[in-house]
Amino acid sequence: GAQATEAFVLMTGWVMSYSRFPEGAQVRRLHFPGDLLAMPSIPMRHHAEDIEALSDAVISPFPKQLLAGLFKMPRLTAIMYMLAQAERITAGDRLANIGRNSARGRLAYLLLDILHRLRSTDPSVTDTFYMHLTREQVGQFSGITTVHASRMWSTLVEEGFIRSNGHIVTILDESGLVRLSHYRDLNSDFDHHWLKLAEMEVLPVGARLDH
Repeated sequence: GAQATEAFVLMTGWVMSYSRFPEGAQVRRLHFPGDLLAMPSIPMRHHAEDIEALSDAVISPFPKQLLAGLFKMPRLTAIMYMLAQAERITAGDRLANIGRNSARGRLAYLLLDILHRLRSTDPSVTDTFYMHLTREQVGQFSGITTVHASRMWSTLVEEGFIRSNGHIVTILDESGLVRLSHYRDLNSDFDHHWLKLAEMEVLPVGARLDH
């Protein structure tokens, strides 16, 4: 609800965006280093979501007016559009996952989403990461109760999909989690060829091109 005068770059740490309800908070999205925060609120006068740090984090604010200059750069504008559409697809996939998948599948989706997004910006991430979410937050993100989230977590461990040592999570059967969750990795599906078209100059009606 605050005035949307700035957006932010998450430099380090984990944060989450969420909505407040009388019964508690509902997680909207997890954010990792390199993510732009509050971007959905840029066209608005007020921020549409709350943000909370899940770990120590460094966040760099910038005035949203600076974004206006970026739209003069066709290729950069096209990249921002591409990333915005990817996030839209991901949000739709997560909504469908919560609506139609089993509790195990929802939890598998969350684990893969974290792993793949961490990998996309940190080459050192292979199959292990530090989990900054509590069981309650895992349940909120997956649309299940805290008790059920703990039970399903234990099930994934027992079935050999993951190993959990405190907050350290290791993915043991990534392909199995993909089948269980129907997870789609968009990072491997970007079509960069069409970005070349964004660099072509568009001539006004009636203009002539000299050869």
